[in-house]
Amino acid sequence: MMLRPLSPLATVATNAAFKLPALAIRGGATAGAATAFDLGLSKTRLEGLAYGTVTSLMMNGALRLFSATPKNLMPVPDDAALAKKVRFENCLKIIFGLCMSISVALGLYTTTIFTIMSIYSKTALGMGLQSDYNKWFEACAPYRQWGFRSFLGTILTFNASWILSLILTYEDDIRWLALPAIVVGLVGLYHYNSIIRLAGAIIYS
Repeated sequence: MMLRPLSPLATVATNAAFKLPALAIRGGATAGAATAFDLGLSKTRLEGLAYGTVTSLMMNGALRLFSATPKNLMPVPDDAALAKKVRFENCLKIIFGLCMSISVALGLYTTTIFTIMSIYSKTALGMGLQSDYNKWFEACAPYRQWGFRSFLGTILTFNASWILSLILTYEDDIRWLALPAIVVGLVGLYHYNSIIRLAGAIIYS
């Protein structure tokens, strides 16, 4: 028996029957334009979790800075004037080590939090669990807030460590080289705070 080719109308109907489920899974014609738009927004929102990448770069710089900065405490001499200078530098070294420790610890927390969130979010979206993804993402809001605070703490402690490193690396009159870093750090701190306040007033109000 000879098989007859399908008519154009039957071909279109057959293709539609096989393609529509795939389109529905990917947010296509069956699910409606709103589903595709929501999926795009979700992916865009995931791209906003890039704190981990920036924090990793700062952690790399912090570890290099720590290895290159003098940090061994010096014994206090008997001379009063010299002893005052040595005590001052020892205090700076202790503060530098503390800032470095906090910076790296906060950086690890930030990187881990946002990496885990990104992995599970992409997994849920890849499995087509759009509704479950939205619930999970909203439930993790407190952890994103803590991750963002940790991100800010990493920036502040890294800036402080950079300034202290300049002061400890150079001697006496050359330490004025740390002045531009102090000025830029203070201006940056003011701008960071302004941007966060604007975001809170406009975006998250």
